[in-house]
Amino acid sequence: MPVQKNNALYIHYPWCVKKCPYCDFNSHQKPTDLEQLEPLYIQALIDDLKDELKTVKTAPLKSIFMGGGTPSLISAQGIKTLLNAVKKQCTFDSKIEITLEANPSTLESGRFRDYYQAGINRLSIGVQSFNDQKLTALGRVHNAKKAHQAIESAQQAGFSNFNLDLMYALPQQTIKQALSDLEQAISYQPSHLSWYQLTIEPHTAFFVAPPK
Repeated sequence: MPVQKNNALYIHYPWCVKKCPYCDFNSHQKPTDLEQLEPLYIQALIDDLKDELKTVKTAPLKSIFMGGGTPSLISAQGIKTLLNAVKKQCTFDSKIEITLEANPSTLESGRFRDYYQAGINRLSIGVQSFNDQKLTALGRVHNAKKAHQAIESAQQAGFSNFNLDLMYALPQQTIKQALSDLEQAISYQPSHLSWYQLTIEPHTAFFVAPPK
């Protein structure tokens, strides 16, 4: 049986509050019965992992990354159930990093604390911009105030290890505006910062109707 050298696990969550017009990932607007679907989807993920492990022998996991979609739509109990199931199937490195992608619009008070207690020790927060006008142009469902609140809530919950996602080359964005986003993000002293260009991809809403 081959030993898998890439000792990391990616877990995909496909649903969002609203699909962004620039997104070409496997993501979809959440169904109305998402709460009822959650345990079924988590069990499907667990079953899929078990099947994969029949053909691959893993080294201790050093990283788990939960992306999407918007994984911060999952309940803290759902996260705990999933991570406990993974731990039964895989050995965790003593310094394992477990990341959850989070959208500021889904993070009401107390949710970060619950995620931290469930086993998440790193967040990747999809800020994209601190400019309300640019966030609207991107089709985001949060505003600048919620972005700031999400970062501050994460820090208050105990997350010292977090990433902030930012975008540049936004519709009608000036260099000054782009640098302002960057400076505001840096002021929070994140352990990692992603700053990537808006790219119009095929099969997206922006490809059919580009932003102005």
